[in-house]
Amino acid sequence: MRTPITLTRRRLLRLGGLTAAGLGLAACAPVAQAPASASAPAAPAATTRPSPSAKPVRTLKVGHLTRQLGNLVPQYDDVGPMNGVKFDVSFFPDGRALLQALSTGDILLAAPTKVQLIQAMALGVDLVMVCGYAGGYITYLQGTTAAVQPGDWSSVKAAAATRKAAGKPFRIGVPTGSLQHISLLQQLRAAGIDGDKDLEVVNVPFAEAANALDAGQLDMAAALALFGAQAIVQNKARLFLHAKATPLGFFDVGFVTTRKLVKERPDEMQDIVAAHYQAMKNIADDPTRGLAREVKYSELPEAVVKKSYEFLTFDHRVDLNAIRGTERVMRDLGLHKDDLQAKIADYVDLSFLAKASGRSLADVGTW
Repeated sequence: MRTPITLTRRRLLRLGGLTAAGLGLAACAPVAQAPASASAPAAPAATTRPSPSAKPVRTLKVGHLTRQLGNLVPQYDDVGPMNGVKFDVSFFPDGRALLQALSTGDILLAAPTKVQLIQAMALGVDLVMVCGYAGGYITYLQGTTAAVQPGDWSSVKAAAATRKAAGKPFRIGVPTGSLQHISLLQQLRAAGIDGDKDLEVVNVPFAEAANALDAGQLDMAAALALFGAQAIVQNKARLFLHAKATPLGFFDVGFVTTRKLVKERPDEMQDIVAAHYQAMKNIADDPTRGLAREVKYSELPEAVVKKSYEFLTFDHRVDLNAIRGTERVMRDLGLHKDDLQAKIADYVDLSFLAKASGRSLADVGTW
């Protein structure tokens, strides 16, 4: 494991994850890094077939992190043409490159977390969320020998005090500025734990947390659901908590474009959102097939993917209350100064999703 970086509040505010240049998709980090030109994994047979009366097809570009959204991307060859779209998918090694491509118009769609959406609001970055994808990405892991009780933050506080007195700080790993990091800071504060003084919060990539826990270099980690599942299946860690009911809400990830593209290319955006709605409906209607697509696409063991699906909920809707709650938490933590509640309406446009689904704006804006 790389040498961890201890995260104080001041350091957090300086790090790239909370600056315009470093705005990325930390909570959706790729399983394996690959250049943007990497070819897509082979897609299994899709569920829905385009009808003979499908409208003329045009090629539109979207971007995703390498090997992410494995239950959705393989459906593009099916749900795209039935909505008049041939998806030209570009793959990116990290969120910074992905959002840069979106900002320049090289791609029309990406899938960040609600934290990245709120960071965009604070920084004045042109993003707008148009469709939901999933929630349940926040899992907390504990080392197999950690002296804490699952789900009990008071036991973490007690263990941290004991370790501090012994001169061996209790350490929790999480990628800086990620959805999981924001959740961790909120959970620590709610438990009366000072993340700067009572223990150490260290910057550890999702992919390295399991080995660090197994080696005793970390006591706990806040993990992306997939990596949490992998650590548990490999017996390198135990589940401390799946964060289902916190002030951040349960919805985590949705599809975004830019307001500029919504204004200038509304017909294309409607077709893209309609295709994604259909793909999301397929996932919800047949979760077994969705899991099989994910296994083949990610090339991960079925047991790992199946475990991660115990944590995740896939839904085309966008929970506005979760975005509002997350903004309040981030503001309370001092991660931005201004009250951004009034700006949320400018950064979420569900009109395309409402039309595609035949539901009201209120229906598609609530989980």
